Amino acid sequence: AMSAVAAVLLHCTLLLACCLGTASFVQRRTRTPAVPRATRRAHQRCRPGTHHRRLRLCHDDDPRRRSPSALGALTPELETLVADTLEHDRKIVVVTGGVLSGIGKGVTASSIGVLLRGLGYRVTALKIDPYLNVDAGTMSPFEHGEVFVLDDGGECDLDLGNYERFLSVSLTSSSNLSTGKVYQQVIERERVGHYLGKTVQVVPHISDAIQEWILRVAGTPVSRFSRTADGDGGGGTSAKDEPPPEVCIVELGGTLGDIESMPFVEALRQLQENLGYKNLCIAHVSLVPVMGDPAEQKTKPTQHSVKSMMQMGLRPDFLCCRGSEPLAGSTKSKLSLFTSVPENAIISLHDVSNIYRVPLMMIEQNVHSMLLQRLRLGPFRKGVDYSSLPDAAHTSIEESDVIAGWRALADSVDGPESECTIAVVGKYIDQGDAYLSVVKALTHAAIATKQRLKIEWIEASSLHDDDPAGSDSWERLRKCD
Repeated sequence: AMSAVAAVLLHCTLLLACCLGTASFVQRRTRTPAVPRATRRAHQRCRPGTHHRRLRLCHDDDPRRRSPSALGALTPELETLVADTLEHDRKIVVVTGGVLSGIGKGVTASSIGVLLRGLGYRVTALKIDPYLNVDAGTMSPFEHGEVFVLDDGGECDLDLGNYERFLSVSLTSSSNLSTGKVYQQVIERERVGHYLGKTVQVVPHISDAIQEWILRVAGTPVSRFSRTADGDGGGGTSAKDEPPPEVCIVELGGTLGDIESMPFVEALRQLQENLGYKNLCIAHVSLVPVMGDPAEQKTKPTQHSVKSMMQMGLRPDFLCCRGSEPLAGSTKSKLSLFTSVPENAIISLHDVSNIYRVPLMMIEQNVHSMLLQRLRLGPFRKGVDYSSLPDAAHTSIEESDVIAGWRALADSVDGPESECTIAVVGKYIDQGDAYLSVVKALTHAAIATKQRLKIEWIEASSLHDDDPAGSDSWERLRKCD
């Protein structure tokens, strides 16, 4: 009996050995071929979590070399506009704002345009307003200020007046995009079956329509461009006689993080993906308040603003900090540490004597050189710090007739030869922007005649004879020039 058990155990052992040998043979025959060492190293360089500079070596940034699946399915209209933008090497500069509204995004965007004009580029602009109104024509002057009327009759935001004055262009109603306009366009398309029965959604339909609008404006010629290279100071030209713009400045109105601006933020994120890193840059305007005793510049509002911005998929290339005093070196270092923006790209936009000095302040901080580097608009050498490069070694912006004229304009505002008092009688004098076009016209007339302008605001209803305060208002009116 014992010999029979031993024979069974021996038989089972031999059978198990045969099975294991067969499995090992099959595994050897089906083993994955060895990966060459060079290939393994390349995969390691491209693995998640590696440094962003190594990632740039592994992934081509040019959208023209990507497969369609890498960008997602674009609509035919958007695909055509993206291809045209890339073919003509057209650039987009986006200006956003954080912490609070009215922080100076419009002046910042216009000043960037002046720098690009001084470098000889054709510039256009687009203002995005997140409100649901189709345009500003029906808004109360008490709430929104005066409506700026364009040459084609478009009623739009006052920032477009800044764009026209700073950029020397004549914009059209397409240069002002509101939530009402883009929703109206998408709903009209849906009503005629443009989307072929698909469920119309904010993403992708609204976001695609926003991208199409931006790229269409960026490629549309506008009249009265200044020929910066020739120093043309003459009259205007028709849009049909002008070549397309080379740079489009897009200002996103309101404060980043507002619920009504979310579709535009998502559209801008997608647009950067579609155009590529080198063709779109973002400047974020934020506030650095001075508080305490002794006074200290506080960076926390800007830190949270940039953090919120990055959570929405946008990363600022330039951080333009508003404040009453120039940014201290320690403040810049702290902001750079917490926002991941290079210290030399943190721009101090402190209070100055007049807004025409803002472009000159940017030149002093070499913003123009960094813009050219970021957007690949000039000849570049690797390893060069363009934030500290002497101007003459890279660009001739100081020799530009545009900048020379701009400097003379800023100096003339600060050095008037006499004073002139003008009375403005109106109904909405409590709202500072209600008569802004009149104020700007008077301001520029005073600059041209080298006078300091003083405006005497008089309530129209106070000039009635039966008003007790009427005598005082009439007296103030008589004393004006």
